[in-house]
Amino acid sequence: MTPTELKTELGKAVDPQLAEQLIDEATSIEEAFLLRRWKYSELDGGRFVEVCARIVYSVDSGNLSRTKSVDDCLKNIDNEQVAHHFPERQASIHLAKVMRAVYKLRSQRGAVHVSPTYTANEIDSRLIVESVRWLLADLLRIFVTTDREQVAATIRSLARFSQPLIRRYQDLPLLQSVSFTTEEEVLAHLLNADEGMTTPMLTAVIPKSASGVRRALATLSKAQSRQIVQRAGKWLITDLGIARIEDRIVKETSK
Repeated sequence: MTPTELKTELGKAVDPQLAEQLIDEATSIEEAFLLRRWKYSELDGGRFVEVCARIVYSVDSGNLSRTKSVDDCLKNIDNEQVAHHFPERQASIHLAKVMRAVYKLRSQRGAVHVSPTYTANEIDSRLIVESVRWLLADLLRIFVTTDREQVAATIRSLARFSQPLIRRYQDLPLLQSVSFTTEEEVLAHLLNADEGMTTPMLTAVIPKSASGVRRALATLSKAQSRQIVQRAGKWLITDLGIARIEDRIVKETSK
């Protein structure tokens, strides 16, 4: 089932505009996460919850609202003094709890600091992404299909990026494409490296001539380019570099 088909099917049971927004936000968070854009995956998670809360509220209360706040939606869902029309009352309560947790974590980061091998941003983002997947899966289970395997496959296929562009083999990263230029390979690796990389690191992981890698570094760091900068011996990608490589990744993974 494609994202467009999913929007159509979900739109048969809930407001079509909210259904479209929900799938668009789910797609955005999946892509941001695969691109290791932790900040954006967290922000997209918050926007997803805003739409999700309005969907559950509208079904539960019988009053369509495309603008009601998350807090007001969740308060109404939790209120035992009003009538509720959601197909599964317990499901709506669980959905509200997860939505509240995601929204608060997005707004009040700092609670998830577990492992020294991961940045707090990545850990937070993993929790948010998995929570969003659960929320979407339960909505699809209730309104679109009861086939959990199909639901899981549909969610995995939302992002255009079918696989991580860079994987690690024996602790060394490898770009899984042979069509990138040397400059693009440098940018892809630096996008993937939170703490930056030294010149020897880059020449070790890019399977091209060391001299070519060094030329690429020189070009990318020129004043007229400014796509990478060197600080304390390590190369870091700039916003200009991020914009260039993200556009290239979209083209690569959309083939």
